[in-house]
Amino acid sequence: MTVVHLIRPLPLILLLNVAYAAQAQTALPAQTAQPASIAQPASGTPAPLVVYFDTASTKVRPQDKAVLDHAARLYSEGKPIVMVVSGATDSVGRPDQNLILSQERASAVLRDLLARGIPADRFQVLAKGETEPAVPGAAGTAEERNRRVEITWR
Repeated sequence: MTVVHLIRPLPLILLLNVAYAAQAQTALPAQTAQPASIAQPASGTPAPLVVYFDTASTKVRPQDKAVLDHAARLYSEGKPIVMVVSGATDSVGRPDQNLILSQERASAVLRDLLARGIPADRFQVLAKGETEPAVPGAAGTAEERNRRVEITWR
């Protein structure tokens, strides 16, 4: 069971699921474009989408705006029921600060998705800090693929 601790509440958290287990991502997506079709998991829900962040940043990078556009399209096509927005960090820095950073990254993605017209009641927001790395490594390792927000569906 994954335990998620929130240091301070997010303004738009509607539901906190402490048993959610993230699907690991091992490769960075294309930096400029999204694939024309995204493979569908067996359950029929859309494949996870990932937004990456620069070190210690909570700003969504311009090249990742296409990922958020794709998530909004999936919602408008009626595919997801609930979008799970889950923030994470690499293991550089203190764990308590990484938890806050992961929360702020998830909030940044949430704000951008809300701005694209997705209703607030369609979200579940999680902050995981450095607890579930996409790419395991030694403590204190800077790993770009771990500085992410994953958008999954349920």
